[in-house]
Amino acid sequence: MEEVLLGLNLDQGKSIVDATLGGGGHTRAIWKQIAPSGKLLSLDQDVNAVENFLTSIHEDEDLKSAYTAKQINVVHGNFSAIKEMVTESEWGLVDGIMADLGYSSDQIESSERGLSFMQDGPLDMRLDQSSGVPVSELLKTVTADELTTIFQKYGEVENAKQIAEDILQDHQKNETQTAKELGELIVRRTPAWLRAKQKTHPATQVFQALRIWVNDEYGHLEKFLEESEQVLKPGGRIAIISFHSGEDRIVKEFYRAKIKGCICPKEFPICICGVQSTFKSINKKVIVPSEEELQRNPRSRSAKLRVYEKL
Repeated sequence: MEEVLLGLNLDQGKSIVDATLGGGGHTRAIWKQIAPSGKLLSLDQDVNAVENFLTSIHEDEDLKSAYTAKQINVVHGNFSAIKEMVTESEWGLVDGIMADLGYSSDQIESSERGLSFMQDGPLDMRLDQSSGVPVSELLKTVTADELTTIFQKYGEVENAKQIAEDILQDHQKNETQTAKELGELIVRRTPAWLRAKQKTHPATQVFQALRIWVNDEYGHLEKFLEESEQVLKPGGRIAIISFHSGEDRIVKEFYRAKIKGCICPKEFPICICGVQSTFKSINKKVIVPSEEELQRNPRSRSAKLRVYEKL
């Protein structure tokens, strides 16, 4: 939290977008920094997150008055549509954007979503349950080869082919109807030698891959990065927290290209493409949780924060 607030270079009167509202922690902290004259747009594709935050606003007089005055705007929608939502706010370009690509504890622990192999809930995994198709339905149409590719691409699952075949076989027999049952299946079908060298639960990477697939997380992230550049003021900053290598790679490569600018071949003596740098990195190295934060919040262990400024 402290690193995000510092990275965004917040001050009174600035206009900020919290692209991933979640439990509202970042939104509340950001508002304290930009109040009383700032503007804050908070988005989330999870309608429950939006409704819960709007309910909680009434317990905080400062937030309630800012919301009533339309200085805080809370919207249900995917952050990949950030340009449309900022345009609808009629605030013009914004001073800062933040996105936390992780899942909130409420989402993980909700049995109805099926995000955790520890919960005996349906195989859904959608963040926005008002749209899209749950995992249980997708598994009825996907082939073993396609599922293998999904596990390799999104989860780097070592025994991807065998797990994919086992999951489809059991699912077709109606033997894996819940997230917990799927998790138990993966444990049973993971060889002892592989379990011995894994640092996390055998189902962790498989569930990650399924979640990314059903929510098209990479596609939405790429669109968000493109659109966020279009709504950010020159001198404005963007802070992004990722939780696994695939997300971090997309963020890092996107901004590496924006910082580099020129796309001419290396052998060209001078630049003829005319592509200019549009961003600079605020931190030389990726920011990771401190030991103190790890003790306070173990779930932050894989978090990586990158902050960039638009030129």
